[in-house]
Amino acid sequence: METVITRDTDTLREYLAALDAQERGVSLFAKLAATVKLSRLRRELNNAQLETTDEDFTALRTEIDERLNRSLLRRFQGGPWGARASVFLLLVVGQQLALALVWLLTMLFVRFAPVPKQWNPVLPHEQPGFLFFFIFIFFFATPMLALLVLFGGRYFRSWRTTLPATLLIVAMSALLTFLVVRAKETNNPVRHTTSLAQFAKEREVNVTSYREWLKGNWLLADEKFQNDYERYLRNGPGRWITSRFDSENDAAWSDSLSGSPSGSLVVMNEYLDGGQDPSGFREWLKYYLDRNRIYSEDRIDQEASALTGMANQRYLGIWQVEPYLKERDQRLYRAYLGSINSSMKLWALAWLGLLAIVFLASYAAAPVYSFGKSVLSRGSNRRGPVVVDSGESVAAGGFEDHGFTFPERDEIQTPPFFEAPLKLLSLVHRAFVRLAVLTSIVVFALWCVVYALELTGQRANPSSQVAFMRSNLLFGGSVNSQERSVNAISGLSSTGVRSAEQGSGNSREGLLASRVRELERTLDEDDYQSGKKFKEQYRTIAAQRSELNSLKSATGQLQTLPEQLSSIGTRVGAAEARAGEGVGQAEAARQTAEGFQKQLTAKLSEVETRAARAAEQVGKVEDQASVLATRTEALEKELDRRARQIEARTEELGERTAGLKEREERIDRLQRIAFAGIFAELKSNADELERRIASSFYRAFSKGEAKRDADAIRERINALASELRQLNTDQAKQFIAQLDELTKRLDQITARIK
Repeated sequence: METVITRDTDTLREYLAALDAQERGVSLFAKLAATVKLSRLRRELNNAQLETTDEDFTALRTEIDERLNRSLLRRFQGGPWGARASVFLLLVVGQQLALALVWLLTMLFVRFAPVPKQWNPVLPHEQPGFLFFFIFIFFFATPMLALLVLFGGRYFRSWRTTLPATLLIVAMSALLTFLVVRAKETNNPVRHTTSLAQFAKEREVNVTSYREWLKGNWLLADEKFQNDYERYLRNGPGRWITSRFDSENDAAWSDSLSGSPSGSLVVMNEYLDGGQDPSGFREWLKYYLDRNRIYSEDRIDQEASALTGMANQRYLGIWQVEPYLKERDQRLYRAYLGSINSSMKLWALAWLGLLAIVFLASYAAAPVYSFGKSVLSRGSNRRGPVVVDSGESVAAGGFEDHGFTFPERDEIQTPPFFEAPLKLLSLVHRAFVRLAVLTSIVVFALWCVVYALELTGQRANPSSQVAFMRSNLLFGGSVNSQERSVNAISGLSSTGVRSAEQGSGNSREGLLASRVRELERTLDEDDYQSGKKFKEQYRTIAAQRSELNSLKSATGQLQTLPEQLSSIGTRVGAAEARAGEGVGQAEAARQTAEGFQKQLTAKLSEVETRAARAAEQVGKVEDQASVLATRTEALEKELDRRARQIEARTEELGERTAGLKEREERIDRLQRIAFAGIFAELKSNADELERRIASSFYRAFSKGEAKRDADAIRERINALASELRQLNTDQAKQFIAQLDELTKRLDQITARIK
């Protein structure tokens, strides 16, 4: 009777030994299956009816509890939801790790492998083979992991079943990879010539000649000049190009996919052939040359005319639209990766749906298969009974289990007397299979929901294979967030794909650097505008000074007018004296005539004649005196009028002088305000530099950057001081003294950089 009682628990203990052997293996799937089955066995023992003693049953439960409580992970996996979560995480994390491994290999290839000569130099250096392998792993990883979980560490032992299933998964994954890239690899811009070469060919220009011409024009080849021009192009005349088609749609940049009668290259040709805003580019070029002091003011017009002349128009047109040609290559590559992404997600939905159906059908068909096998087995036993010892039959694996099968059956050597242990262990295995199948279906459904949301949502296309692979990783971030960080770093989309990939690693530092560069550009522009306004004000002041000098000379001429008037008065007095002499002579003549009239009667006629002549002379003298009086009166009126004009002009000069004084005061205030703002900015920069240098970490790792910042501040101080020294005013001397103090402080700060 003792042997009958202990057979059930002996069978279960051999089952526990088989699970312990799985636990000691290296396979994660075997360990997980052993823990889940052990936990399920503990729950099934609560309702099982075994032929054993209470002490033995209690000892068996104690052994099971001791195995499940060995670690926190085993206790977690021992719970029903913990087991489901473990299987779920194993499928999801395993697939993500496989994809991440391909992503890391791609990054290493991009970093260390040489670039082929036939590759498009505008686009990232990426091998399409890695993309194909990534797509294959994308389809292969999830079903393969589900298969490994389902067989629970017995993948190689069950090779008759797992090998066909694996070959089928590999074949389907390879087929789906082929379907994804079948009609899209021909559109891969990496394998084609650049848009610049296509555009130059359409305009009958040799790319080599264009490169040589670009090297000969040092200004056009300068990177800073190209970035500034690109900013001007995109914010100004370049909108004529982007408004002709849907520039936000990556596929619209292709001539065959734009959806309009004219593609992007055709629009750029129309932009150049139509002469869109040539004078605007010439004016911007003059402004740039003047703003950056590349040439002197008297040479700016000459250099701008030479650069935009007819001799350079053939190559200059290509250079003007080259930013959009580079963007076209990047957009077409993004459209290619976006089409790959959409096709991959669509086929993934179909593949996961098929897998869910296959898993459900396999799980539902397993009991039917076991029942049919049991029925056939019973029929054969009835037709040909073979009498063997029950122990030998069980040891050989030939005892009747009535459909109660499980993988660990071959490892159990003790034959049970009743069917209860086999039934119990079959239920345990059945529960594990149900958990693995249903959890795998939940994972399939989860990925279907994720991929469906990605297909229905408005998501930006990835800019490279690395970004494409990152977008398919849960921890890699979305493509939209990556694009936002790249735009924050670059400020524009002019830096290209490679700089975007470099900037996405340290988005915060890149964002700060872009803000600092933007502030520096703003300060430089403000300095240039302030200097330009100061020059205009200086020209205005010089013109006003010249006008004031002319007014002063006119006033000096008017000051000699009283002397002229006094000389005129002297002449009038002399004329009056002569008139008085004439009157006296007439009177004397009359008296002589009267005395001679009595004495010289004979000469009466002669005396009368002389008297008449004297009378005529007196009349003429009187006429001359009256004319002189009239002219003197008119001269007095003219003098009065001119005196009033002089007074009016003197008052006007006083008002204009007061206005000039007010304008000079305003200019002085503007100078003080501008200098205060610039000096405050320089002082804040020095304070910020001193604050950063105070950090030992910054001095250790950013010494060169600190020296460059200090040199930049010193150059701005010296430039401002030189401009102030040219003014040579008391106020300018005060400003120079403040700048000298700030320079001394900057020298002290620089001395601390060691």
